Amino acid sequence: MFMELYQASKERREEVLRQVERFLDEASPDLSAPRMMAGVLDLLKKETGISDPYERSKREYNQLLLGMEEELSRRIHEAEDLFTVAMRYVTVGNYIDFRALSDVNEEQLRTLLRDCGQFELNPEEVRRFREELGSARELLYITDNAGEIVLDKIFIKVLKELYPKLQVSVLVRGEPVLNDATAEDAKLIGLDRVAAVIPSGTSVPGTQYGQISREARDCMDRADLCLAKGQGNFESLRECGKNIYYLFLCKCDLFVERFQVERLTPAFLNELRMGK
Repeated sequence: MFMELYQASKERREEVLRQVERFLDEASPDLSAPRMMAGVLDLLKKETGISDPYERSKREYNQLLLGMEEELSRRIHEAEDLFTVAMRYVTVGNYIDFRALSDVNEEQLRTLLRDCGQFELNPEEVRRFREELGSARELLYITDNAGEIVLDKIFIKVLKELYPKLQVSVLVRGEPVLNDATAEDAKLIGLDRVAAVIPSGTSVPGTQYGQISREARDCMDRADLCLAKGQGNFESLRECGKNIYYLFLCKCDLFVERFQVERLTPAFLNELRMGK
């Protein structure tokens, strides 16, 4: 998408940039960052005619992680506490974010997976999460990025193994946006064979409760708890008042400064126990 604009005439590029600036100027100050991003990307898609500019990158990382799936699953099941190890791997997966990071690469991903023991999550929230999973009937798992969803798939299989009575539904993006996972990505990596997959119904790179499909809202309302991956889901769901556990790596300056941590520090937070 951006390459097509780069190759266009100077006049054409300036016109598209003016449209983007106009959209941003007219946007409501209450508009969340994910919804604002969706608006900009929809405008660029209209101007370039490209509906999925990250298609190749998503396919590459889906295949890369599928190639690791068997080995990672083996390592998890060799661990004394497979829940903790599986959760560390699924946290690392949030690194695959082309919006927040400009230098995502396979070497760094492999290093993070190798050193996943350094990713310590809030022990009290992990304890509460495990406790709630033990009594829950249904979990809504809200995904973030392609490639990452292979690790989500592994984690969901572990959850179903540890909590056989737990029903898991998975929410994905309704349309291609950035490198976020869609129903097509979920089917490609076999996630649909592990849990029910529900498209959000929108192209927002997050989950705006009032904007998602009726099916998605019903599932969120019905679930005993939700696990939402990624910064975009945190930004768009924050203060919704539902029992949501947020899991992400702090990648962009906004989150690094907000939580006063180093880049790629993990965060595991519960919506009902967070301050304003």
